Amino acid sequence: MLIIRGIEVTQAIQYFRSDQHLDNSNDRRPDNSLTLIANKTAWVRVYVESDTPGTDIPNVTGRLEVNYGWMNQRWGQPGLFLNPHPQGTETVTAGFQPSYADVRGATERTLNFIIPYEWMFGPLVLKATVTDGGGHSAVQITEVSAILRQTLKVRGIMIGYDGPDLDNPGNTLTIPPPGLEDLQMMAEASLIVMPVRTEGVVEVASTLIRNVPLEGARGSDGECTVAWQALNEVVSAARAADGNRPGYLYYGLVCRGFPRDPNSPLGCRTGDVASGMMGEPIVMAHEIGHLCGRIHAPHGDVGIWDTGYPVYEPYPLGSIGEFGLLMVNGTVPTPDTAFDYMAYSERPWISIHGHQKLLQISELNPEIVGLRRRSQWWRNWHHAEEDPAWLNAELSPDWIDSHQVPLRLQKVITVIGVIDPEDRVEVLSVTRSEVLSTQIKGIATDSRVVLHGPKSIELASGALFELPSLGMGGFGGAAQSRPTLFQAFVPDVATGTELSIRQKGKTLWKRAAPAGDVLVSAPKIQKSKDGKWTVMWKATVPGGAKDTWVRVSADDGKSWRAVATGLTKNRATFDAVRVPAGKLLLEVLVHDGFRSISSEPVAFENGVLPPVPAIMYPQKGRMLVEGETLCLWGSVAGQPGRSLDDLKYSWTLDGQPAGNGLQVFMAVPKPGTHRCEFAVRSAAGEILASRSVEFVSLSPEDGEKL
Repeated sequence: MLIIRGIEVTQAIQYFRSDQHLDNSNDRRPDNSLTLIANKTAWVRVYVESDTPGTDIPNVTGRLEVNYGWMNQRWGQPGLFLNPHPQGTETVTAGFQPSYADVRGATERTLNFIIPYEWMFGPLVLKATVTDGGGHSAVQITEVSAILRQTLKVRGIMIGYDGPDLDNPGNTLTIPPPGLEDLQMMAEASLIVMPVRTEGVVEVASTLIRNVPLEGARGSDGECTVAWQALNEVVSAARAADGNRPGYLYYGLVCRGFPRDPNSPLGCRTGDVASGMMGEPIVMAHEIGHLCGRIHAPHGDVGIWDTGYPVYEPYPLGSIGEFGLLMVNGTVPTPDTAFDYMAYSERPWISIHGHQKLLQISELNPEIVGLRRRSQWWRNWHHAEEDPAWLNAELSPDWIDSHQVPLRLQKVITVIGVIDPEDRVEVLSVTRSEVLSTQIKGIATDSRVVLHGPKSIELASGALFELPSLGMGGFGGAAQSRPTLFQAFVPDVATGTELSIRQKGKTLWKRAAPAGDVLVSAPKIQKSKDGKWTVMWKATVPGGAKDTWVRVSADDGKSWRAVATGLTKNRATFDAVRVPAGKLLLEVLVHDGFRSISSEPVAFENGVLPPVPAIMYPQKGRMLVEGETLCLWGSVAGQPGRSLDDLKYSWTLDGQPAGNGLQVFMAVPKPGTHRCEFAVRSAAGEILASRSVEFVSLSPEDGEKL
């Protein structure tokens, strides 16, 4: 007799019959009890078996009906009927008492259905119907809920290079910063493994050019090299220049070809910012994990690691603890060989522990969605003109709803530097700007940065925070060995006469306001044929400028956003798509190590530009296997302030229509080289922008050799 043993709903990792493989009862949980995320694509695996001894049932197929539950905002709308994926393998054999590990570890042994991300919203009722074609069938209904929606929002600091060549010191390398499309593609791994919605928010905050190679190896506890810390210092300054926007994770994306010691880390987290090499999406996911408060997982040479990470017996320490699933192709990472991506492993994936650590955290902008807001039947039941307040309230209590707290700009002095084991201080950056948040994720010290006025009177002060810094991330909450970076925000209440760092009445550092005036000319701006704006200016700074920013404003100077930071020359270039459309103001802000002087703002008009698409999957040169699942996955970013809601998306494969939407699932075509194209269209259907990529399909026999 044909039966359904169970239904697993997974987005990256999920509990399913955990008593069949986890030895410790404390590690076991009910099926599908790991939180599902709203608006994130989900796979539904239907496990079919025969309950007749010695009898296998071939050619089992089925259908999945997806309906919104009665507590769903969309309750009453027509349901969704799904056929198995991938096409061409819509049937499986239902075995008698099959091996749990074999069936769970391969999607070829289950009937698989893919729920689109837009349908993963609120309470859902799933009805699986399977049949063997001989008149035998089975039905199972399960209810799941996707009411927690989390959004990954990344602001990129795009880092280019103009300096000595490590391989040939006599040469100078000039490499432009990565672009917005590059940053979108780099977010692929983060969006896949983390409990966040399918659509992220990816924006460029600033660009900067470095002239110092990334040399040196990390320490025994995973500390960053001095060069990586220096890089993250300018990324931290760029974050302050961008307004220190809450809800965004700031990531420095280092251009391909940036000179780097082979023993140097591929990425580094320092305090509130992280950086990593272009072409390393799993490194970006790792560093973003640290920005979200995660510590290294216990596998590989990670140095400091999370001592609270559980041992999922019988698997090795650092195991993911359950069976995972790679949404784009159906690959199943297994707990015997896959380790948490916060470890150092050749098979990185999200673990049960990691998934739970990333739920309901402010860094991922959590919100409750999909629940019916008012229960109209209460009103009908009472037959009253007015319900009691508690009956008329929203069904979801206030404390689980997200509320946007109004933010206001605060004028601050940002001080960044290095402190050594003997409390000696070197201040690297002093800038004045406006920020939306003065929160610093670091270790509070007993030192304060003080702004003084005449006769050394204290005008304002701010706490000094040490910023832990580890190669490829890591922050266990304890102070690392010095030297370390530090940062402080001091209210900018006046120009002042002196800045100092004080520790229990002792002065560790001080700097007097320099003599002489800082002069900055009104900038000149012109647009090139390749869609970039070039800005030029002149500046006179006694003692030399310590840093220079170029900023734009879309609200007549009420607020500013930096488009280029860390400038050492009186010239900057930025992409037009990185700033809002319409009439803008542009200014140059020069910092002399104590003051920040802005130029006279210059007006210019930026045109409305097409959105910037990117193909997340498959990426160029990817080798896939014929007949397996293929996800065509696109991403789109646009000018700040422009809504993307009215856009439409379409795909072609080898010139033929393949489907509509950001994601389209299909089977990998026959062996050979194939070309897919992702088009972004207006509401009227006009193609605004497109991207294409070629990938290679292999036969199943050749695929086994990979």
